[in-house]
Amino acid sequence: MLLPYSMWLRLSVGLLILALFVPEVQGQASVEPARSDTTIREVEMAPVVVTATRSVKSLEDVAVPTTVVTAATMRQQGAIRLSEVLAALPGLQLFDDHGTGLQVQGFSPDYTLILIDGEPVVGRTAGTLSLDRLAVHGVERVEIVRGPSSSLYGSEALAGVVNLITAAPREEVSGLVDMRAGSFETTDLSATLEGGSSWGGVRLFVNRYASGGYDLAPEDFGQTAPSFVDHTADLRANATVTDRLRLRLGARLAVEDYDGNYATPNRADGGEIRFDDVGQRTDWSLHPEAELRLSDRFRLTGILYGAGYQTKTRHRRQTDGVTTYADDFDQRLLKAETQVDALWSAQHLTTFGGGLQEETLGGDRYDGPTGSPAATQGWAFVQHEWLPSRRVEVSASARLDAHTDYATRLSPKLAVLVRPTERIRLRASIGSGFKAPAFRQLYLSFTNAAAGYSVFGTTRVAEGLSRLEAEGQIDEIFFAPSNLEPIRAEQSVAYNVGGTVDATSWLSVSANAFLNDVTDLIETQPIARKTNGQSVFGYFNLARIYTRGLEAEATARPFEALGLDLASQLELSVGYQFLQARDRAVVDALNEGTVFGRDTNGRDYRLDLSDYGGLFGRSPHSATAQLTYTDAPRDLVVSVRSRWRSRYGYRDLDGNQVANRDDEFVPAYALFDATVTKGVPVPGRLDADLQLGVDNLFDLTRGVLVSSLPGRRLYAALRFSL
Repeated sequence: MLLPYSMWLRLSVGLLILALFVPEVQGQASVEPARSDTTIREVEMAPVVVTATRSVKSLEDVAVPTTVVTAATMRQQGAIRLSEVLAALPGLQLFDDHGTGLQVQGFSPDYTLILIDGEPVVGRTAGTLSLDRLAVHGVERVEIVRGPSSSLYGSEALAGVVNLITAAPREEVSGLVDMRAGSFETTDLSATLEGGSSWGGVRLFVNRYASGGYDLAPEDFGQTAPSFVDHTADLRANATVTDRLRLRLGARLAVEDYDGNYATPNRADGGEIRFDDVGQRTDWSLHPEAELRLSDRFRLTGILYGAGYQTKTRHRRQTDGVTTYADDFDQRLLKAETQVDALWSAQHLTTFGGGLQEETLGGDRYDGPTGSPAATQGWAFVQHEWLPSRRVEVSASARLDAHTDYATRLSPKLAVLVRPTERIRLRASIGSGFKAPAFRQLYLSFTNAAAGYSVFGTTRVAEGLSRLEAEGQIDEIFFAPSNLEPIRAEQSVAYNVGGTVDATSWLSVSANAFLNDVTDLIETQPIARKTNGQSVFGYFNLARIYTRGLEAEATARPFEALGLDLASQLELSVGYQFLQARDRAVVDALNEGTVFGRDTNGRDYRLDLSDYGGLFGRSPHSATAQLTYTDAPRDLVVSVRSRWRSRYGYRDLDGNQVANRDDEFVPAYALFDATVTKGVPVPGRLDADLQLGVDNLFDLTRGVLVSSLPGRRLYAALRFSL
């Protein structure tokens, strides 16, 4: 039975307060970095990661596929939003659906957990958490863990985790001002002020990000992307209360206002009716944390976290200003968690803990006969890291989740790292992931006023269809509500095998093969057709899904290869991913010859497996390349990047629910970006650099098929630091 949230909250706060008065344990360690293998590990060598194991580790010692992008790299690439950071990485694809989401190992965006300093960002639309919401100013590094991480993070981590790690405030007083302007009336203005002393510090970051929007279909009224203004404020603070206790605080507030428009056909006169589409998004979080070093071998961390996400949408008819559609949404998350790190010896480290959270939803899409939905979740997790020798490391973890909306789940994982030589690191892992039915899949009741389609969760579909029928909006019902089974939690078993070879001092190659075998995958499918030609969608379990493939990356430094001892450096990185993402039931039907397509002339023909394009939105092949030239004496960095993806299924035009015809695919395309960053002399104590950049150098567009490609974007940025 779960403890009431208020009781768990009091227990956590009381534990932290009590820690202030606990007598010091004999042999108490100070907060200085450990000088012995028998203290809690604090790895000072960069790069380090925390996401893969919930403990600080060197990237080279992590047994699961993990990528780190540093602040310096993000600056060189001109990245100001998380979407721009992830777009440049091999094996990751951006996904345009109700915002810019992330696709990892063939999974849709709702299977990847997005964190800031280890805590979840809330606010998804149709499963997508838009990466454009998150500024990366003040982020020290971004960590990406591929493969299921449910054994440590629970639901939403079935495909992987992306964690934005903010930088600790500096002790000296310093400031930073960034100014950027570019195409499509895009501006980004930010300022950072930080300072402190040996006892702690504070950093405040503020940002204004705005765009005039763009239009990929000028023949139609309305913009593809609306104009918007986004304001973000972020506060980070830490304090060393005693030599045993550290406190940290994170607070974030982001508000976006957008202004768009669209038109719908006017059946009365054959013309169109024009509407303004305006709205606001508010996104906030509060994250206090305390870390208590109990002794040389034990450390306790207590975390409280609150987050909220609210949206307001209004559609107003331009002719008379009447509001024809109003939609409000409100999501709240309250969480308390504790974690203990126990270093039993130089070979054994155990991390364990547990927590409780309450989540509530409100607004027009979710209010129904049973009121606004709410859920309580409790969990416990444990991970043990064992170093049987200098060349082998074994990590085993498991998490137990108890939830009011689905059955208790146990998610185990085992990972092994082997170093046959100093230049070779081999990794293998097997893990279980799960994805609970989201609130929208259970309780959503939504009709898109502009497009005209409707979506109902499984608990609302009968009432929703009945109401639409009574209003005369239903033309044909494909599935009677009485025949729809309740959806179940998704679960997977995943395998990752790979390694890294430092062939020489100037060449490194890494590869990872993966297989994700998923049962009960939840997807939307039409359950009825409306009289306006649009569909009514419901949620179904697709029983047998798999994604499998290979990720590879190579990094070379040509100047070192030629034996040139120069102050300048040249680095070339190339990456490639092969991906198959398929429904096993479709594969079986194709092999049996029971699936048919229809050509543009209306003739039916039998399909075989070679005609199957896989799950929609997944490219079988993708590649990236990046060339970085650094000239230290001239304070100059030039970065050129490209990314390519093969064609992928976008729509079903012949009614067989698979992409098989050429006109059902988005054609392959390649994008090229470049930035030049140069330090510029300024008087006084200021440092400054100027950056010129271009995204989508060759002005590629794919119309409304790829709404995130508006064409070539030029920008210039100026940074001052003190």
